[in-house]
Amino acid sequence: MNFLDYLASNSQQIVFLTQAHFLVVLIAVGLGSLISVVLGLAVSTGEPDPRRFSLDWFAAGVREGGLVFTAALLTVPSLALFALFLPITGLGVTTAIIVLTIYTLYTVLRNTVAGLTTVDRAVLESAKGLGYGRLRRLLTIQLPLAWPVILNGIRVTTLISISIAVVGAVVQGPGLGILLLNGISRIGAANSFYQVLAGTLLCLVVAAVFEIFFAIVQRLTIPRGIRV
Repeated sequence: MNFLDYLASNSQQIVFLTQAHFLVVLIAVGLGSLISVVLGLAVSTGEPDPRRFSLDWFAAGVREGGLVFTAALLTVPSLALFALFLPITGLGVTTAIIVLTIYTLYTVLRNTVAGLTTVDRAVLESAKGLGYGRLRRLLTIQLPLAWPVILNGIRVTTLISISIAVVGAVVQGPGLGILLLNGISRIGAANSFYQVLAGTLLCLVVAAVFEIFFAIVQRLTIPRGIRV
C-alpha cells in the first residue's frame, strides 16, 4: 500500500480527525482571545499620573501582573500542563480545550496591550477635547487603531495552538494528534509512517485554512492604510 492508497482507505477517519483538530483550535483560540481582549481593554486605561493616585495605578499593576503570569504559563511544557489538569478535568476534550486556551492568553494579551497603549496620545487628547469619555475613546478610537496588532496576535497564537493541539492526544483530546501518536507508537509497523506523514501534512492544511481565514478577516475589517 502506498501513501495515496492509505489516504483513500482511511479517508473518513482522516477527515473526521482534521475537522476535530480545526474545531478544537478554533474554540480554544476564540475563548482565549475573548478573555485576553476583554482583560486588555479593562486594564489599558492609560499611563498612571505620577503626581496623584488613581485607578490607573491599579490597572497598570493588573496589566503587568497579567502579562508576567500568562508569560510564565507559556513556559510550562505542554505535556506537563496536560498532565497537571488530568486529576481536575480528566481525559478528553475538556482538558484539551482548557490547556490550549491557557497557551493562547499571553500572545493575544500582549498584542492587545501593546496595540492599545501605543495609540498616539495626541489623538486621544483631541478626542477628549471633543467630549469623548474614557470608555468611548477606548472603544471608538483605541480599539479600531489597535485591531491590526490584536488580529496579528490572534493569528500567531492560532498557528502555535495547531501544534500544541497535537500533544492533546496524550489525554485523549480530539484531532490529528491521535493519528500522529498512533503512528509514532507503532513505528516500524505497517502504515505507521503514513500515519505520521498524514498527520503532519494535514496540520499544515489546517494552518493554511486558518491563514486564508485571517487574510479574509484582515481585508474585511482593517483599512488598507493601517494594515500590518
